[in-house]
Amino acid sequence: MRRAIEELIQKWLAENPNEHLPGAGQPLDLDEYFRWPEELRLAYSLLKSSGHVPEEVQLLREIGELKQRLAKAIDTAGRKDLERRIQEQEVALNIRLERHRRR
Repeated sequence: MRRAIEELIQKWLAENPNEHLPGAGQPLDLDEYFRWPEELRLAYSLLKSSGHVPEEVQLLREIGELKQRLAKAIDTAGRKDLERRIQEQEVALNIRLERHRRR
């Protein structure tokens, strides 16, 4: 099976010599892969390679964006709304992380 896969890859590379794949020619960094919980590795790897991220990562990004907006906010009502949304996202993140810890 492994040989068949390698042959398919070599054939594809021969047919697409100008294709520039991300990380081409670089060694694979498997440290991040092995930091993930074993039962989630395959799913997270597939999500990452398809350009998607786990919900926890998306929540962290959203929290960061909201905090940047809060730092620039001037009016009190807008600041309070942003603070509330940050708190809601942090609670959602903590719930998801706690679920993973309990597994």
